[in-house]
Amino acid sequence: MKRREGLKYQTKSNRKIVRYATKARMAKVNPKNLKIYDRYLKSRTIQNSDVKGTTYKVYHSYMNIFMCYIAEEWDNFYLLDEDFIEDEMLDVMESYMAFLAEECGNGKKVINTKLSAVSSFYIWATKRRLIKNHPFDGKLDRIKGAQDEKRISVHFLHKEETDLITETLAQDKTTLNKYDRQDELIWNIAFDSACRIGALQRLSVSDLDLSRNVFTDIREKRGKIVDIPFTDRTKQMIIEYLEWRKENGIETDAFFYNREGERMSKQALALRIRKIGEIVGIGDFRPHSIRKSRLNQIGQTGNIELAKELAHHESMDTTSRFYMEKKDASETLKEINNLMGI
Repeated sequence: MKRREGLKYQTKSNRKIVRYATKARMAKVNPKNLKIYDRYLKSRTIQNSDVKGTTYKVYHSYMNIFMCYIAEEWDNFYLLDEDFIEDEMLDVMESYMAFLAEECGNGKKVINTKLSAVSSFYIWATKRRLIKNHPFDGKLDRIKGAQDEKRISVHFLHKEETDLITETLAQDKTTLNKYDRQDELIWNIAFDSACRIGALQRLSVSDLDLSRNVFTDIREKRGKIVDIPFTDRTKQMIIEYLEWRKENGIETDAFFYNREGERMSKQALALRIRKIGEIVGIGDFRPHSIRKSRLNQIGQTGNIELAKELAHHESMDTTSRFYMEKKDASETLKEINNLMGI
């Protein structure tokens, strides 16, 4: 991604060595994943016996890391679950890249090789017709581009920043304004609901229930069906937006649409969200940062349970570990001193 002057980017270069695929973690891996990957290894090593002890030995160790990772962070999904991988695999791979960079301290070359280990498995599975399509084929260049100058960014916006975005996007939609009605609704619905980009992309006019302030029965992670709520303020924007669409002959059922009148892609949504981040001077703002910011702001009020419910997390631990901003040492000491009356 080309960097723009005057914008902030997150870049971390701390390196560390982590042994992740331990026996304890491997014991938790989905047995179906171990079985299908063993089948892959046998197939590949028969055809390429000369690299059995080199390339495929490395790939095996790297795939163990990936399987342990999804066991802990992505509900241990089956590697060939087409419904899941079709909708979520790019998010899985992006978060896996962040994990390799930040938690394992891996550099670009190692990350690329670990991605290749996963990709090699899916190429084999596609050729064997175990799945219809490679789940991130054609999108890998975009993933690699994210590594060139930065690790995957994780921004926690505070109230003054989210308020500034909301106010800026609410300005009159003239030809001089770089943000349009869809930008404003992308931000407000995503922030109100803390929904994932997959759910945001699937929103349809036919799913809209204005009487309850929700989009109903939206398929999210792992096929989970959820409602996507919004505030009364956003409801008024939606009413005005639908009237504007009617006046302009926009007839598609997709709530967010492109110039061809088709459903906006996740990539297009992500680009719009990146542009929204420029309002607060961020050059690498991501859809997941809206979710993290919203849940963190709720959690900081002491209502982590509400944050968990809005996020549709099954575990409070997931909310507190991954969606609450970590305090720095000086802030922690200040709170300790306050508690002790120092």
